[in-house]
Amino acid sequence: MNDSKNVRILINADQACSAMNTNVSFVEKYQDTHCMANFDRSLCWLPVIKGETVQTDCPFSYCSSRPGCENVQQEYHIFKTCNDNGTWGSTDYEQCRVLASKHSECIVAFCNTCPNLEREVIISVTLTLSIVSVILLIAAIVLFSIFDSIQCRRLSIHKHLALAFVFRFSALAIWTIVQMTNFFNDCTMMKPAKIESLEWVCKVIIWCVMYFQVASFIWMLIEGAFLYSRFTVMAMRHSDAPWWFYLACGWGIPLVSVTLWTIIHSNNPETGYCWIPYSQGSDMWILAGTMGIAMIMNLIFLLAIVVILVQKLRTENSAESKKIWRTIKATLLLVPLLGISNMPLFYEPQFPTFQYLMTSTVLQHSQGIFISVLYCFLNSEIQGAVKRQLSKVPIEFFKPRTRFETERTYVPEARNGPSKNGVPMEELNGTKLKPEENGQRGLRRIWTTQKAKLGLLSPPMAPIKYTR
Repeated sequence: MNDSKNVRILINADQACSAMNTNVSFVEKYQDTHCMANFDRSLCWLPVIKGETVQTDCPFSYCSSRPGCENVQQEYHIFKTCNDNGTWGSTDYEQCRVLASKHSECIVAFCNTCPNLEREVIISVTLTLSIVSVILLIAAIVLFSIFDSIQCRRLSIHKHLALAFVFRFSALAIWTIVQMTNFFNDCTMMKPAKIESLEWVCKVIIWCVMYFQVASFIWMLIEGAFLYSRFTVMAMRHSDAPWWFYLACGWGIPLVSVTLWTIIHSNNPETGYCWIPYSQGSDMWILAGTMGIAMIMNLIFLLAIVVILVQKLRTENSAESKKIWRTIKATLLLVPLLGISNMPLFYEPQFPTFQYLMTSTVLQHSQGIFISVLYCFLNSEIQGAVKRQLSKVPIEFFKPRTRFETERTYVPEARNGPSKNGVPMEELNGTKLKPEENGQRGLRRIWTTQKAKLGLLSPPMAPIKYTR
């Protein structure tokens, strides 16, 4: 329960007491025999007969589902006495103080929250997927960077896309942790207050979450635009744009968008501590519009690439066409994934259900896993470079094994008398070769077999003459 809700509850209680005391018929009925309604800055006490003492529950939210807290609410109360002269005595909150000190785990106070399995599952899934995504993306960035033989503009774009997602998931993980640990709350008070001196830290974290979220969309758009340029006449008419232009778009457009949102959102009178609620309000469409336009343009680029690719594959069926298809396949697989997973960013219900939160969490926080797998670990260029490096390791396990095949030679049976059993076919049909010719033909056949297995292209040595 936040501060604004608490204020509204107190205001409603005060207004309820005032309404009863200003009702003429109500006052005439109870003023001679009762103490009139009274608001003690916390609760509204209803009229009570003179001389009686009344009790009510302590004004806490209880965690009755926690073990040992089932009957706490019935054991501790607030007391207030109506004096004989029709005036109220002071309110006795002593038992509530005892409850707060001895059973603090049973009430929602001092930053304690009631056990909530759904919330804990969402937090665990968020942190787990974010950490796994960051680890895999860092591994992908390392593989993209260490092999000089495969460096190109496309891999450079891959690296910056992965880097944007690394910072995005890192910021999301940090935000989840500080929220879970009440880093910005003063938990020494029963109703925790925000620590004003740390508000700037909170704003920096939220700003980073927003910035890298938009940056990941822009770099995904650059991926699609770059691939589209490879398949159109633009690739033949002029050279690639300078690298600083890619950097300016990938990191500069998000900076302009998020800075504009920051200025407008900060001046919103409804904005509370740390720009919360930052995901609501019309100014959120500055960020949502930027990401939406990037996603739509990226989808158009990739659909155009599919059309070009299909036309090209119809006209030729060569190894070049297969290479083109392998190049674009990873991006095509990411299109529906990233399109569906980012839809929750554009709409969030006022009271989201557990199913909505879980679906949104899994789809958004697993993007790094799919990007690293499809763009890096399943990339044939990366796999080839890794295999070449492993083949240089002085360990037999990593070296490719060469297989040899031997020809089976028929050896006639040694017999005392002439017999046709065990005689080679060429002796039976009179086509037996001379020893010199037989030796040369056997050498040629063995050389042909080994050449096919080893992939040798050079011709064999000069025939070796057979000698007895």
